[in-house]
Amino acid sequence: MGIYQNVCYKVEDAFVKLLTKKEDTTVIKEKVATYRTAQKEKRDLKKVETQEREAQLQKKREEKKNEERKEVLSVLSKVVDINKLSYTEYEFNELKRNKHFFEKVIKNVFEAEEFGLTFVHCEFDKSSRKEIKGYLIATNKRVWFIADHIDFQQKYRYQTIKDVSWFKDGILERRLKIQYGVKKLEFDEIFDSEQLRRFGDQVISFTDKY
Repeated sequence: MGIYQNVCYKVEDAFVKLLTKKEDTTVIKEKVATYRTAQKEKRDLKKVETQEREAQLQKKREEKKNEERKEVLSVLSKVVDINKLSYTEYEFNELKRNKHFFEKVIKNVFEAEEFGLTFVHCEFDKSSRKEIKGYLIATNKRVWFIADHIDFQQKYRYQTIKDVSWFKDGILERRLKIQYGVKKLEFDEIFDSEQLRRFGDQVISFTDKY
């Protein structure tokens, strides 16, 4: 029994003694003990019920989390080569955050028998005056740049890619350059260097086949 409870009981005993001076002390003590036991049982029962409700809520939260994870992985498996490359925390979180975008890409952009290998979010320097935020997606057939709102798309054949390089662009950013035939394509505002390397390595491995 806690110190606080002991103090409360002593205060209660003092009041009971004051209010029942003319009554049988033994009977009064029994009534007080019975009352306190009943109150303790109620508190214990309430505590158990609260713990059970919390356990049920936690179970539902876990079930919901697992279901959401399954949904994310189901879509992720179509834009990342999970079987051969597994997947990164970056890819999982990006797809979870922007699942509807990737669902539209799979349904409306990818061609027949096309599936993704990996991707990275970036900004495409289309011209000196126009920059477009979106995703570079390497697939088994080509490289796509798809704007965040899917209102702009560019596809690049592996056969035409001559060189791929990436390097620091400031303190936190990275920049990617693709020599596409005679064109120089530049993409910046890439903040995950490991994911950039993963993307670049996949593009290089496919261009080496041609």
